[in-house]
Amino acid sequence: MRQLVLAVLLGSSCVAGVVQAHEAGEYFLRVGAAQVAPDAESGSVLGGGVDVDDATGLGFSGTWFYSPHIGIEVLAALPFEHDIVGTGALKGVDIGSTKHLPPTLSLQYYPLSGKTFQPYVGVGLNYTTFFDSNTSDTLDSALNGTTDISLDDSTGIAFQLGADVQIADNWYLNAAVWKIDIETTAHISVNGAHAANVDVAIDPLVYMLGVGYSF
Repeated sequence: MRQLVLAVLLGSSCVAGVVQAHEAGEYFLRVGAAQVAPDAESGSVLGGGVDVDDATGLGFSGTWFYSPHIGIEVLAALPFEHDIVGTGALKGVDIGSTKHLPPTLSLQYYPLSGKTFQPYVGVGLNYTTFFDSNTSDTLDSALNGTTDISLDDSTGIAFQLGADVQIADNWYLNAAVWKIDIETTAHISVNGAHAANVDVAIDPLVYMLGVGYSF
């Protein structure tokens, strides 16, 4: 996924042609396959640390154009589910899993006047909420009890780079990548009693490849 998105972003610059600029009041909807690739770091817990595996799902966004070069985007997705695994002394331990939703509000800048090929950049605010977090039987056995885990919600800055390539009237191929600041604290309990807290910087790259429609 990430290699294909990056190839589209780099290769799209070779597309020629100018049609017309975006218009104030225009709406642009995008939908596609999205991959969340965490670059996780954590504090020490139980002699080791935790990592968060990649997840793929369906992403979608809507942009409203304030002017031909300025857009306001809302990014959303269906829930992503990530496996949580151990590192260091916990390497190889299946800790559990969690789901999250990453709604993001961004201000975008579209530099070109035409829209056959239109790159854009954006910066915004992300809010990530975690839910349906579960621990594994492996962790239960390792800690000799019934375990539970919960993760705090996160608010952080998101940076975006994308490009649209027109393929038909009002229809576009889209590729985009975000770098999102996501930091959370994982709370682990054993037999109902608090056992440990661990701070986790997830800080993922998010890749999306899909189609767009303007109206």
